[in-house]
Amino acid sequence: MHNRAAQAVTAVTRPGRAEPGCTPVQRSAAPAYLSAFTAELTGRLQSGAHLILFGPRGAGKSTLLAWMLEGCRASRVPCALAAETTGLADVVDAFSQAYPLVDLRGLNRRAIATRLRLTAESAPGVLLLDHVRELTTAMIGFLRLLRGGVVGALLIVDIDSEFERERLLAWRRHALCVHMPLMPNRNLQQLLLDECAAYALPAIEPAAVGQMVRLARGRVGWLRECVRHLHSADYWREGRLHLAALCTDSEMGTRARRGPRLRLRGR
Repeated sequence: MHNRAAQAVTAVTRPGRAEPGCTPVQRSAAPAYLSAFTAELTGRLQSGAHLILFGPRGAGKSTLLAWMLEGCRASRVPCALAAETTGLADVVDAFSQAYPLVDLRGLNRRAIATRLRLTAESAPGVLLLDHVRELTTAMIGFLRLLRGGVVGALLIVDIDSEFERERLLAWRRHALCVHMPLMPNRNLQQLLLDECAAYALPAIEPAAVGQMVRLARGRVGWLRECVRHLHSADYWREGRLHLAALCTDSEMGTRARRGPRLRLRGR
């Protein structure tokens, strides 16, 4: 396994939705820089681990979940994805989707967890919980009932500020925190050049390409936001790129996708 990816998975650390690009995202396989990381993460989840994957918005976390969901289904591992996780109801709904034949009507959350656990003991599964916006005591209690190597759970959290990072520290008691690997600059540059060539966009000066790659800071979603803006004539004047406006609007567009700030509270 690549050293950086291995460190990201194995180290307990302190504490990016799928970003649509101009071309369809190929989700059948992770890119090379994420392949080892994805395999390691999937293996841990299938063995029943509970993990928190965190990173900046636009880092590709939601796209990673889509690859993992496809992989689990191809391997016939019960798996479901919650696109938004705002409370216990989203967790239970994802679980019921992973095991659709289990009748949960009329049951309270403890009875639901018990019935699903009994089912999962004979067919271990995986829960992928994207955009976790709250960590309630009810969610914590529910997930604890599913531990013991029965159901793996991956919680996705966006982290862009020191405030959010400090809030996330409280989660270390409940699960191992794993940092989302960022796309290497060479990959970001090639992605930008490929997109520009595919859509016959005006040539971008090398210095501007380098600046865009640096400002992306490994966030593939941020770069795709830039590519979307490149299609607009508002950022071009006589064939020259207005780089400052482009990068500012791309940052604003990426951050505009943030949900309510993460908070810890009882329910």
